Amino acid sequence: MEGYELRTLQMVELDLLLEFHRVCTLLGLRYYLTAGTLLGAIRHKGFIPWDDDIDVAMPRADYDKFARSASQYILEEYAYQEYRTEPNFPYYFAKLRKRNTRVEEPILRAIQMEQGCYIDIFPLDCCPSNDKLAELFFKMIELLDCAVLFQVSGEFECGYQKQYMRFSWNVLRRLPRSWIFALRECVRKLSGLGGKKLCTVGGCHGYPRESYLPFWFDEVVELEFEGHTFPAPAG
Repeated sequence: MEGYELRTLQMVELDLLLEFHRVCTLLGLRYYLTAGTLLGAIRHKGFIPWDDDIDVAMPRADYDKFARSASQYILEEYAYQEYRTEPNFPYYFAKLRKRNTRVEEPILRAIQMEQGCYIDIFPLDCCPSNDKLAELFFKMIELLDCAVLFQVSGEFECGYQKQYMRFSWNVLRRLPRSWIFALRECVRKLSGLGGKKLCTVGGCHGYPRESYLPFWFDEVVELEFEGHTFPAPAG
């Protein structure tokens, strides 16, 4: 993607972040800049120059409230998207998209769903306290996402090489999608058991690399990002 095109995309994503911030402020919901967006705020006071997306994370209770309320409060030019609003959406986390735009991710190109420019919204959940159970928790979420992705796009993205993982995926992809959604919810309830770490369910790439200590989020700091200020975890 050439520099001009990338900057144009970044400005659309900033517009989406401002709308997300407006609704969260209106509803009194907590969220944080995360991942490369947080790094960009620290290092560049904006986007990392080559970054092409925005990531935010919300505590589970706030995420669920946003999910229930978003369609009532976001402006018509935006669309809230997750697997409960669009059955073909293959991921566990959510996106806020800009209508009348289009960003084609190769793996999603053939899927019949809203494909506008987007920001990613991740729920923050507790990992199970037991490390083995936490590792299983992550693997199950990834497998369930891969199963839906194959069903709606016909492509296998996850790259699992271990035979038992590929076998599990082959079993899951044959299940009715409604069963997979129910399994997703059962796996998520493992987070209700509590734990010593938080994770962004559906956005992580393996335990414990993308897990966080809860006290990091006890306090919030406001960081500059592209001329605006947004909340970030103080820790």
